[in-house]
Amino acid sequence: MAQANYIAQIEIDGLWGRYDVRWPLYPDVNILAGINGVGKTTILNLVIRYLESGAADRPKGVRVAFDQTDADTIAFDVIRNGQANSARLTELAEQVLPRTMSDTRNTFFDIVDELFHSTRKKIDRTDNAMAFDQYGIHLSAVQLSSGERQMLFILLTVLARNGEPSVLLMDEPEASLHIEWQQRLISLIRTLNPLQQVILSTHSPAVVMEGWLDAVTEVGDIVTETA
Repeated sequence: MAQANYIAQIEIDGLWGRYDVRWPLYPDVNILAGINGVGKTTILNLVIRYLESGAADRPKGVRVAFDQTDADTIAFDVIRNGQANSARLTELAEQVLPRTMSDTRNTFFDIVDELFHSTRKKIDRTDNAMAFDQYGIHLSAVQLSSGERQMLFILLTVLARNGEPSVLLMDEPEASLHIEWQQRLISLIRTLNPLQQVILSTHSPAVVMEGWLDAVTEVGDIVTETA
């Protein structure tokens, strides 16, 4: 079987025993929006369970169609709140940076330096443990803010795919991010890997402000009541 490049459609029968979900996806960016409690995270988690499980263990009533009809696997990553602690960030950097192509790695460094410019932090390009210089003082990941760690964790996760087709699933990735970083998040992801399909849920209007309004799907538009 071939490996898929992206997810073409998500179908869920009997969500909460009351709804059917039919969500056709774009190959680039997909943003699931809606008020609290409407089911954004539930839908995303069911898709993640499907992708993480073998055929015998997949959640009942969930179907994921890929871009290639003969594919049964796909490369994917998941980002949830709370993952970007300093230890995990350092571990990820040590895994990813040494094996990333130099041009892509330099693009990552340039992005980080530009994002952190206002606080006068500059990434140490010789240190794979994710270190910074600020006013001549060496800073480790533990000394970064939660928002800085969150952004770095997302960008390193994207970088790890080395520009190959894959899927990035994120549940409310804007948590802890300044509004300007929220606005730029999707564009930065697409800069590092234009072949990565992004599927995310969000409450933040800032995430869609840089040209991604057409990628937004309201939960109410893909759900049909069955009872």
